[in-house]
Amino acid sequence: MSSPLVRIGSVLPAILLGCLPFPAVAHFPWMSTDDGGHAILWFGEGLGDRNYHMPDAIAAAEIRQSDAKQPLATKPIESEDLIGLRSVDAIERSGELVTTVTYGLYHGSKLTYHVEHLPGSSPADWPTQPRAGAALQTVIVPTNEGGVQVSVLKEGNPLAAAGVKLFDSEGNESSSGETDAQGQVTFDAAKLHAGLNGVMVGFTDKQASGTYKDEPYSSTSDYLTATFFAAKSNESSVVRKADLPGLPEELTSFGAAILDGKLYAYGGHTGNAHSYSTAEQSGRLWALDLAAGEDGRWEKVLEGPKLQGLALVAHAGKLIRIGGFTAVNDVGEEHDLRSQTSVAAFDPSSGTWSDLPSLPEPRSSFDAAVLDDRVYVFGGWKLASDSDESHWHTSAWSLDLSDPASDWQSLAPMPVQRRALAVAAHDQKLFLIGGMNADGGPTTEVLIYDPANDSWAPGPSLPGEGMAGFGSAAFATGGALYVSVYDGHIFVLADEGQSWKTVAKLESGRFFHRMLPVSDDELIILGGANMQVGKFTEILTVNPGGDREAG
Repeated sequence: MSSPLVRIGSVLPAILLGCLPFPAVAHFPWMSTDDGGHAILWFGEGLGDRNYHMPDAIAAAEIRQSDAKQPLATKPIESEDLIGLRSVDAIERSGELVTTVTYGLYHGSKLTYHVEHLPGSSPADWPTQPRAGAALQTVIVPTNEGGVQVSVLKEGNPLAAAGVKLFDSEGNESSSGETDAQGQVTFDAAKLHAGLNGVMVGFTDKQASGTYKDEPYSSTSDYLTATFFAAKSNESSVVRKADLPGLPEELTSFGAAILDGKLYAYGGHTGNAHSYSTAEQSGRLWALDLAAGEDGRWEKVLEGPKLQGLALVAHAGKLIRIGGFTAVNDVGEEHDLRSQTSVAAFDPSSGTWSDLPSLPEPRSSFDAAVLDDRVYVFGGWKLASDSDESHWHTSAWSLDLSDPASDWQSLAPMPVQRRALAVAAHDQKLFLIGGMNADGGPTTEVLIYDPANDSWAPGPSLPGEGMAGFGSAAFATGGALYVSVYDGHIFVLADEGQSWKTVAKLESGRFFHRMLPVSDDELIILGGANMQVGKFTEILTVNPGGDREAG
């Protein structure tokens, strides 16, 4: 497709990016949005370099959305993941993010940065007309073939012969080109990276001269960096804000399930990190009608026991709540945390809980999954007020939910002790993913339980360091098994179950969250926390790419 730009004035020639008097490796300002919907700005060598010192001139930048009159309220951020600026509030996903900053004089040239970001996850939301009054800008539109056409404008006029570089989310240069007489360059779908992409343009005017802060300059140099999200139908997943209202409260270590078109969330931790008390736990059951989309509202169905570190699964029109722990101390008091044995079924038709056979032992920080008509419980530990030490479980259990007279059945013991893990049913087996070992810290190891012969086998470990497996979330849909891990990667089990393949990367990873399928081709991610960002209420959607491979 061609750009719908209205072109006025003459076509301006540019000096190529490589001709500017700057080192081959240099730092530039970049903008994007995080998983919480906040605008972020950093100064680095590329999109993946977000920990470089923020110069004073960049730190003073005013970020605006192109359709708003006032700049966004921002605050400085210094964390392991980001040194830069972050908007105080989440932004609307319409309206381009822009800022212009004059850095100062460099080798006798006045250096100015122009920074743009297209926050919409769908190319249909990107603006197709230039902004009035912008000194240097791009207009990026999708092509019919899945690529993008980049138009470069200076003072509203097409900028010909301008060098344009394309970067992937890690900051690697994936392509480059030069604008034509209409100020346009096109990058085809094969050049785009699934996720965040960036383009850079450089322009110098050797005829410009003047003074800046009483210092003379003999030329001006302008750099523009623009970022946008892209999805490739033959590669990765796309992650975006779901068209759903955010969670009604901040939750970690909670239970969640989808039943008959409604999303349910129960219990969880609502307080500050490492602080546990009765007041900082939830006993609320929330429900959201998924069909209502962004117009839906969370309904507090009823109150129950305050629990976190529990499991919630759906089966035959009911929710099954299992275990968890209760804090019986007040805020500021010594922690008194007690794992529970309670198991109950919630019937939405009657709006009531009914007791099911209790767990054979108190258990929290575990996970559970349903395969056929049985629910399986693995991992976790026992916390008790009468003991200073926790007891890590190796026992595993299943319960036949189709038989009202059934009781918990013992399974072959787990070969390891593990908590803070994810459990998912896939390919008629149960997958135990990551977590924390009793004596070895966090792990990326995977165990597979086969109910057909009551046996255990090792599975392919998750990519990355040990922390990647801590507090992960997993579920299978469309014949494929997915896991969302601590560092933000979302993997699919691939190569006939022998390895994990990346299908998406969240801007901010989450732990102690939940991931649930709403269809064969879509999952949602809700709740959880990030050590630097804090807790999340925004719900994300993940659409697996066309090359996903079932294990």
